[in-house]
Amino acid sequence: MTMSLDQFREALKRADMRGPLGLQLSDVEAQQVADDPASSQGWYAYWLSLQPAAAQQTPPPPAAPSVSPEPAAGAPAAAPGFDAAPPPFSPAPQHAQTPTSPYPGVPTAPYPGAPTSSYPGAPAPDAQPTAAYAPTAVTAGGDPGSPSFATTQYAGMPSDGAPAKKRNVGLWVTLSILGALLLIIAIVVVTAFTTARHWTKVDVPEQPETFHSEEYETGRYDVSMDTVNPCYVNQDWTDCTNLLQASYDANCAGVELTETATAICADYSNAISQMRAQDSEGAYVATLGTYGNLTRTPEIDTRQVSNDDYRPAETHEAVCYLGFLGECE
Repeated sequence: MTMSLDQFREALKRADMRGPLGLQLSDVEAQQVADDPASSQGWYAYWLSLQPAAAQQTPPPPAAPSVSPEPAAGAPAAAPGFDAAPPPFSPAPQHAQTPTSPYPGVPTAPYPGAPTSSYPGAPAPDAQPTAAYAPTAVTAGGDPGSPSFATTQYAGMPSDGAPAKKRNVGLWVTLSILGALLLIIAIVVVTAFTTARHWTKVDVPEQPETFHSEEYETGRYDVSMDTVNPCYVNQDWTDCTNLLQASYDANCAGVELTETATAICADYSNAISQMRAQDSEGAYVATLGTYGNLTRTPEIDTRQVSNDDYRPAETHEAVCYLGFLGECE
């Protein structure tokens, strides 16, 4: 089954639908043919003649070139720019080939070389299609003379699927670009985390401890002796000895002494022991010796005392990614 005349006119107006018809017409020429009923009828008949049809009678010899028959009464006139009949079909028709035989509107006889073989169900040359046509796709580049092309059903607009293919290609390109970008981002993120450097960043430096000096009592005592003798001349010897003993007991006994104080107190104690050994009834002090009064004072020393001002450094764990992202040194 073939397309109707109206469908043929609509196909002429679109280049993508006109290609499968096998008609070498420019856009301007196709539009002129589609707008003119007589021309479109003639080209439609010519296109039908290109399709495989039932066996036809051998056409009469062509008329002499010098004779140009007049159009029959009532026959449609040819469209401007299309005075001749369409060219004979060939597997590779030349573009914009001008018909060479007279064409007074509608051709009435098959052109020389028209196919004579028939196939079941082929329409007669003068048959007019009346059936409705279900939509079907036309394969791009199909041979107009093949049976598959002749039996292709139309819905008025054959399509070669090129726009859909272009949309699919654009979609795949977009998805490929997005996939590549996502892959690059994933590689960068994985690399950043695997090569991240962790280090300790100091926010506030450490404040060292400071000290000051102070004096303090060590717990020991120093003992000194002056030159003033506690006794006097003609004093009872026993009383003088008791005075020296009392000074020793008050300053040297019962406490921890320094090395110097220990030596002074030991010498002072020996002197008291010698005086007790020399004591007798009625003895008195004739002359004063070199021993004087003892005096005891706490030992004072100096030490370093902390000011309790030590402060540790304030730090936190920092991370550096790729050498320049995050917290880097």
